Amino acid sequence: MRAEQTAFKCIEQALERCGITDRTLEPAEKAALDESGYVVFHSAIDQVWLERLRFAFENAFRRESAAASGSPRSGTRHVADLAGRDEAFDGVYTHAKVLAATYQILGRAFRLSQLAGRDPLPGFGQQGLHADWLPRAPSESFSVVTTIWLLDDFTPRNGATRMVPGTHRLVNPVPKKMADPASRHPEERIIVALAGSVLVFNGHLWHSGTRNESKGPRRVLQCQFVARDRSGRVAIDVTIPDRLGAAARYILGD
Repeated sequence: MRAEQTAFKCIEQALERCGITDRTLEPAEKAALDESGYVVFHSAIDQVWLERLRFAFENAFRRESAAASGSPRSGTRHVADLAGRDEAFDGVYTHAKVLAATYQILGRAFRLSQLAGRDPLPGFGQQGLHADWLPRAPSESFSVVTTIWLLDDFTPRNGATRMVPGTHRLVNPVPKKMADPASRHPEERIIVALAGSVLVFNGHLWHSGTRNESKGPRRVLQCQFVARDRSGRVAIDVTIPDRLGAAARYILGD
């Protein structure tokens, strides 16, 4: 039985139920999202929740790898469709700051498109710069927001995400030279932050993972939101648990 039956007619009602107001984000955070295309919320996850998320990540990966009967072939541990697997993940797609930042970028109704786990193993993880959506027309609004939840520290050596500030405003695709994993953009920035932080960025921003040159894990949750009027353009596979209230169910696409 569903925890709450109330239906929402618009994203603003769902956000209000989640406690989000125009003051949820600081002016500097809004400016960073608009100008640079990304923001880092430090200490967004307390230690107790962080340990629960790590445990849930590992448990989900064990189950998925047992079903697949094999080890990662790409050098990265992946686990998909985490939304309905453990209550620990419920706070990921209902976090007030994250939802407020998503609305700041998209400015209209959106829904979850994926919640997955990723952990590039030592020696792996280097990607070419890319965006998470096709190039847009000059007058076209933004379509997607990506959030990265740090279950381990991001350091310059363990495969942390790199961003190229301001590139979300560009309407041309990433040049082939920059899309080469070996290339480095002169303005790229490596995100360095402690476990428990959340990186939120405009999905049109040029970004990529880097090589994990450490000997430890670099686990993250990737939670992505897509504008509802663009959701038909992507494959969405999200489980909606009956335990969730109406606001969370709306965010998940109900």
